[in-house]
Amino acid sequence: MESSIPGRNDILKLSIFLSGIRTENWLPLYQSIPLTTTLPKEEYELIIVSPYDAPPELEAEPNVKIIKDWGHPSRCYQLGLINSTGEFVVCAVDDGVFSPTMAIDKALAARPNHHKGIVTLKYLEGKKSHKAKQQTGGDAYWRLGSHPFFRDLPYVPNDYYLIMIFCMRRDYLMEIGGFDCSYEHVGIGIVDLAVRLQNDGAEVVLGDYLTNISLLKRASGDHGPVFLAQMEHDQPLFSSMYSHPSSAGKTKVKISNWKQEEDVWSRRFGKGKLLP
Repeated sequence: MESSIPGRNDILKLSIFLSGIRTENWLPLYQSIPLTTTLPKEEYELIIVSPYDAPPELEAEPNVKIIKDWGHPSRCYQLGLINSTGEFVVCAVDDGVFSPTMAIDKALAARPNHHKGIVTLKYLEGKKSHKAKQQTGGDAYWRLGSHPFFRDLPYVPNDYYLIMIFCMRRDYLMEIGGFDCSYEHVGIGIVDLAVRLQNDGAEVVLGDYLTNISLLKRASGDHGPVFLAQMEHDQPLFSSMYSHPSSAGKTKVKISNWKQEEDVWSRRFGKGKLLP
């Protein structure tokens, strides 16, 4: 199922896109969008890239697109970007719903009014102690230098913002090449994107809380392949890349880089696992 908005020939104001596996949360996520923006349905779309079908309740919604793909999460985010049509884009996750903070409306108002203006949106995740640190740490938590893994890499500037969930112009994200899909899980790949954007001179401001993410515990349940991808593949790749002088000032990647990745992500859907 891939729906379009009848009678709409112009560019939408906003596209929200994500890689999705938690079908049971898609309807609550969609229904929570009015908690974060006052835009009418005719001006935004929700794009979910997933191997799974949408629940029946979403099939009737004209501003919902389901893009079928069995690749890894970073590839799915790249396809979400490529298939979006909004003037502005917000990347999201499907293990939470949007908070009643009007964070997207605030981001659209606060975003520096030029091509490279970006709002990095706050989120909550993890144990209570970690959430408390996110809430009480002030701006420091949202800088890369606050995180030991990134702080010690020579070509990751400590004063750069942590950009995990963002609001920015779609055309600028396309221009920079979107996500580097050589990272399997977007959790580290999007930090690579954050570094590249700020190397390129993006002006980043800190926004409000968009969502409360309910991550599964480490390698348990359906989070297992994602956790292992981050630990076994993505962190070593990131560390190697940003320890080498060739990464100094790194900005763009090819927008088509998703094509070099597996059509079916073997870590989740390989032998002995759920197959298409």
